[in-house]
Amino acid sequence: MIDDKHVLELLPAYALGSLEEEEALQVSEHLPGCSICRSELDAYQVVISQLALTGVETDPPPALRKQLFDQLEIPPSATIGDSGNDRWRLTPRILSVWSLVSLLLILALAVGSIFMWQRINQLEQAARPGGMYSFALIGTEILPESAGYLIVGADGLNGAVIVDKLPPLDEDMEYQLWLTKNGELTSGALLAVDEMGYGGRRVSAPDNLLTYSSASMTVEPAGGSDRPTGEVVLIGTLTNP
Repeated sequence: MIDDKHVLELLPAYALGSLEEEEALQVSEHLPGCSICRSELDAYQVVISQLALTGVETDPPPALRKQLFDQLEIPPSATIGDSGNDRWRLTPRILSVWSLVSLLLILALAVGSIFMWQRINQLEQAARPGGMYSFALIGTEILPESAGYLIVGADGLNGAVIVDKLPPLDEDMEYQLWLTKNGELTSGALLAVDEMGYGGRRVSAPDNLLTYSSASMTVEPAGGSDRPTGEVVLIGTLTNP
């Protein structure tokens, strides 16, 4: 029997695959019967997947290397040069430090973003006219001033996406809306914006729009892509009624 209590506090670690076996089993058994927790998990996975794509390999500054080595009591001889360049290899102990820092940053960003999206969606849905649902799309770090809304009819069969302050694209590029359900992404719309960055388009999807848990928008070649390939400019959760 599936526990009727939510497992929201376990979802960040579950999305990162860092739960103990017993807790991971608890979450996996709970998710099939709880749309709220599935929606939250999808949102965490979207954030984590985009963070993974934004990483750039860089060499740490010499001062940071020395500080870490001093704190971890690692002698200078532990560093290994690479073809004459001042690159260094991370020992297992340093790797554990960096892994912990990265995990904390991911969790902080994910939790903060999800709570913000939930609060905005609650405010928008409270004022929805005629039974329609309005879900906020928030600009990512690339375009923090951009924003949008996914408007869905009361029955979930019809919808539209409206965006503002997105930069106009070249003729060979378009914005593409993606809808997420059970970890799978489906294209929902292709659109362009005017010189003021404003645009809108009807949304279509194979399933009821209210069954999707999150939405995102990327920059894709004209005609759209089978899967996201460009930068994510908008993202948001769809809190199911």
